[in-house]
Amino acid sequence: MRFEYVPLPPPQDINGIPVYIQNELNRIARFLGGLSEVHDGGMYLSTAGATMDLTATPEIITAYDTVNAFTEGVVCDTDAGTFTFISPSRARLDFSMSLNDQGGGQLPSLVGVYLNGVLVEPTFTITFTGSQYSQLSFSLKGTAAAGDVVTIRMSKESGTSTATFERVRADIEGKAIDI
Repeated sequence: MRFEYVPLPPPQDINGIPVYIQNELNRIARFLGGLSEVHDGGMYLSTAGATMDLTATPEIITAYDTVNAFTEGVVCDTDAGTFTFISPSRARLDFSMSLNDQGGGQLPSLVGVYLNGVLVEPTFTITFTGSQYSQLSFSLKGTAAAGDVVTIRMSKESGTSTATFERVRADIEGKAIDI
């Protein structure tokens, strides 16, 4: 996408020049603001020990307790486990976690990325052996419109268990686009 500023034609009456200049300066400021708009958000777990009950139904991971200090352009809600885009963006999601699956045996757990409640990426599988800590990390690129909500959900392939998070982190970095 190409961004371009094109001035409006100047007024024919010289008395209109001051208003014309002020309007054009406002248009330039809005144009530059759009070019420099930041889409950057993230959440993480600062204290290990958050738990999540896992079933065959994918549930939103809400084990986050801290929003990144420099979050702009994306609304991060640790309680809901959501990232909401303020304006259209071409974005990259980086996700990582390490956790213990108590009682999960060797049954796989599934992690998926959802956009407005719809799975957008084939689920990533993490398999535990007994109660050992396992790790998963991935990156995903995509686009989002203003108001789109991204969540990361987790489930068991079958059965139930309780996952205890040692670490979980999700970061979104984006670039403004016109979609």
